[in-house]
Amino acid sequence: MLDTELKTPEQQDMVPIRRQSASRVPFYLLVLSILLVVFNHVYIPNLHFDWLNVIPLLATIYIGYAVVALNKTCGHIGYVARSISEDETVRKPFGSFLLSPYVRSMLVMLLLLVVAEFGLRCVSYNRALLYERQGDLLFTPVPNQEYVEKISLTHSRINDLGLRGGPVDTTGKQIVLCLGDSVTYGYGVDDNHTYPAELQRALDRAYPGRFAVLNGGVDAYPVPFMRQKFLYLWNRGVHPDVVIVGYSFNEGGLGHLVSGDAQLKDKFAAAVRFKNHVRSVALYNLIVENWARASYNRMKKYMVPGTNFKTLSKEDVETRYQKSLQDFYDDLSARHVKPVFLLFTGFDGRTGVYDEKGPFQIQFGEFAEQHGIPLLRSSQLLAGQSSVPADIQKYFQDQCHMKEMGTQIVGERVAGFLPSILDKSSPALVSGNQ
Repeated sequence: MLDTELKTPEQQDMVPIRRQSASRVPFYLLVLSILLVVFNHVYIPNLHFDWLNVIPLLATIYIGYAVVALNKTCGHIGYVARSISEDETVRKPFGSFLLSPYVRSMLVMLLLLVVAEFGLRCVSYNRALLYERQGDLLFTPVPNQEYVEKISLTHSRINDLGLRGGPVDTTGKQIVLCLGDSVTYGYGVDDNHTYPAELQRALDRAYPGRFAVLNGGVDAYPVPFMRQKFLYLWNRGVHPDVVIVGYSFNEGGLGHLVSGDAQLKDKFAAAVRFKNHVRSVALYNLIVENWARASYNRMKKYMVPGTNFKTLSKEDVETRYQKSLQDFYDDLSARHVKPVFLLFTGFDGRTGVYDEKGPFQIQFGEFAEQHGIPLLRSSQLLAGQSSVPADIQKYFQDQCHMKEMGTQIVGERVAGFLPSILDKSSPALVSGNQ
């Protein structure tokens, strides 16, 4: 007792340190766990190794344990020992509140989120489709990437041309380029069940080795972006014989950016890069892109400009849209590429049915008829030859995106028209009532 009373304050501070000088193995495990978490991207380079995320997941759990049982893992460190000591005679060092039970409990809660993040990464929820700017093409899928399609949760690919699917051999074949928005891209289905993929299979069965179908659909693309995509591919040596222009449900949104100034385009490119970072977070993709998708679909009828539900100015519908279509048509004509317009149907909240009576849908069809462009309507392709109006709602997963059985029917029936379109114009197709 006398020895303790004669000790200096500094010597008294050392008492708890000596008492907790146990094995340092837990501390070394903590350091290793932190390194495994920080450098997880080094040993998990792509989605084929995503199952290895179980390693940083377990490492994060151990870090959480180390935070809770700090005296057992870091008690040999003098600063830590003094900070967490319950001995009132021990002088607390500066900043010791950071190791208080309250702060550590907050840290444990954050670590639980990290555990959930790595758990989702085990099944590749962080492998979202990423985009980039390619010159005048303001956003397009990053070439040569593998990702998980956000709705079907299937492994998907973007090839070296920035097109959905694997490499395509176009040597000696007639090239069919499908352009459009998420409907053409194949939102909600895997690579093999988009309508362009179904079109390729149908053409291969009927005309083996004659056609190569390219899927150039991109989420949120309006007509001006389709035009830029076509020019981008043309300059890279992709010279299609026919371009199927799929109707876009995104008109009135981003199209104005194509004619914007450099500052506006740079600002948009920065936003795309930021979105890439956000979409690399698995928790974001689960909560926003999946759990909140139902709410988004309910609101989509108010958020898709110009399709069926938003009041538009006469200039939007009759002038800007007409100019976008005309510019695209002129570019195709100047390069002797035959256009085919594919008018997709969408759910009309006013009538409660799938139709093509939205202002842009009407303009799209009228433009094709006025310019002698073959016009196919997905509603009629899905309904078939029946004279009785068919219930086509069964082919859709939401207001405009088709299920697998819908894309299959559209792909197969478009394949029935293409050869005659390429060989010569078919008056029956130019009519809006084919």
